[in-house]
Amino acid sequence: MPERSITFAFLLLGVFGPEPASSQTATLPIDLEAMTLEQLTRVEVFTASRHLQAVQAAPASVTLVTAKEIREHGYRTLADVLQGVRGFFITNDRNYSSIGVRGFARPGDFNTRILLLVDGHRLNDNIYDEAMIGREFPIDVDLIDRIEIIRGPVSSLYGSNALFGVINIFTRRGRDVGGFELSSSIASLHSEQGRITYGRKFNKAEVLISGSFYGSRGHNALFYPEFDSPQTGDGVARHADDEQVGSALATVSFHDFTLRSVFGTREKGIPTGAYGTIFGNSGTRTTDSHGYVDLQYEHTVANSWIVMARGFYDRYGYHGTYIYPSQDDPAQISPEADFGDGRWAGGEVQLTKTVLSRNRVVAGFEFRDNLRQNQQTYDLNPYTPDLDDRRTSFVAAPYLQDEVTLTKSLILNAGLRYDYYSSTRASVDPRVALIFRPYQGTAVKLMYGEAFRAPNNYEKYYAVAPNVANPEIQPEKIRTTEGVWEQELPAHLSASVSVFYSRMDGLITQAVGTDSDSLIYQNLQQVNSVGAELEVRQEPVRGTQWVVSYSSQGTKDSDTGQFLSNSPRSLAKVSFTQKLPVANLKAGFDAQYRSRIITLSGSSISPYTLVNATLLGRSIGKHGELSLSAYNLLNKSYSDPASGANTQQAIPQDGRSLRVQITWRRSER
Repeated sequence: MPERSITFAFLLLGVFGPEPASSQTATLPIDLEAMTLEQLTRVEVFTASRHLQAVQAAPASVTLVTAKEIREHGYRTLADVLQGVRGFFITNDRNYSSIGVRGFARPGDFNTRILLLVDGHRLNDNIYDEAMIGREFPIDVDLIDRIEIIRGPVSSLYGSNALFGVINIFTRRGRDVGGFELSSSIASLHSEQGRITYGRKFNKAEVLISGSFYGSRGHNALFYPEFDSPQTGDGVARHADDEQVGSALATVSFHDFTLRSVFGTREKGIPTGAYGTIFGNSGTRTTDSHGYVDLQYEHTVANSWIVMARGFYDRYGYHGTYIYPSQDDPAQISPEADFGDGRWAGGEVQLTKTVLSRNRVVAGFEFRDNLRQNQQTYDLNPYTPDLDDRRTSFVAAPYLQDEVTLTKSLILNAGLRYDYYSSTRASVDPRVALIFRPYQGTAVKLMYGEAFRAPNNYEKYYAVAPNVANPEIQPEKIRTTEGVWEQELPAHLSASVSVFYSRMDGLITQAVGTDSDSLIYQNLQQVNSVGAELEVRQEPVRGTQWVVSYSSQGTKDSDTGQFLSNSPRSLAKVSFTQKLPVANLKAGFDAQYRSRIITLSGSSISPYTLVNATLLGRSIGKHGELSLSAYNLLNKSYSDPASGANTQQAIPQDGRSLRVQITWRRSER
């Protein structure tokens, strides 16, 4: 990683800082293993309604992932975490990780239909709408306190991108660290990672500051049969899979104020010959950087009004270098530089109040000013400008939600949001849920919601051959009806069953233009999706915990009746942790099954099952913790579907890999 990137990261740490969503995190129990099932089902979540409530009272199907689970299963990235979540699947094209939810994932999409939040701060950028979940995610996963995953459309509270769900990552607080924490790991593919963190709670203040780095040489050689000829190195890409990451997170909170700051940068080599670049040339690579500052104020007035106000500034940068052969002399190279420069600032005000003891009202207003949405592309040999598109825009949105306790066992939750876009059509999005809790430990939820996604600037204005701009493209819309049954069972068990039906209109899809050699984004498809999910969980009992889930879904083009590409029909997952007789050791196993997937060309990718294992040793020595992890333990050969940017229809993934991580903690409490 360039030295200036490291310097900038730590300069940010010295000036700014982020963290806790005060009341949003304060009531979450820390030691989940010591809790009873009854206590666990009353754990409160914030994201589903923008106020704290029990999971069974939330108007959505919710999954909560804790820091404890991240450590016990050796998750390295946010993508690893989501891979183990019911109804989610992850694909990777050896540059970016992509999210699939409930059978829907479009190849080449930048996770635009999932809204990603960090401590309530919107992370999707203002050019590509990308939710970054791999190493490009700007926060070390060891700094995550918990993750709230809300399924279904939630545009009634959060606006664009919340079509299939919202993922809200809550970072750790200074009190969670209580001193110094150092972490170091080595792994397969010549990979190294390190982190230094300091956190402390004082009388009226709390601080957390952390910096992380990651570096990997990647595979020395990767073989792709599609390029198996002497002119393309016999299909072997050598030393083109490297990755370097730097990130920083800081928090300063005082009384009702919290100042947050995050910065992350990642550079990745692309070994696949994507976009028609020279196969195997290690100069083809991308760099993504995202940083923000967020100041939040939260205060309870007269024990009845909760006032929240925040202001923020974000900057996102993308730089792609693509190595092509020169048109004048194919023996020479002609690099192409591709840039995205996004900057935005804004604010939000939210009021929460309980009226007449039965109505929990949440009202708010959000404004985002897109100060810069620039895209630029030029050839370097010779210098030839291809694109210089500079844009600004703004979004303004009021929202209102009322949660009414009709009877002791019946809750009605209804909300509405209006999003006005200066650059595209406005959207009005409702959500309504009826939650019936006839007995303690039982919840039946009936929900309907609508959500939208505004076309991003890349889809509207990127015009570099073969891409053609389409400024007239309109937002896409989804309508989802869902039923959920959540039930506590004997023997510390709980079960959840969900059935859903979704209809998406005006799906934004890249298609062939009027010129057969051009590509253009258009509102082409109407897509219907129907499915069911089942999960059974045993909460910690004598050191044992397990979760089993199965998802079945069918996602079809309503005009042709054909199943969509990159859409598995079935997902099955098992997660198991066991405390071992040897003192302070715990074993974690997880397995994921994904059924057959259709590629863009109509061929198919075989189903597979992956097994991962982690051995965690706590209290090693006086201050240490040691973990040993094996990923793809059975060394399964499998592939993920490729996008239209690739010659390949399937991208082979890694075989077995290993990681050793040691963490040292020194408490100052």
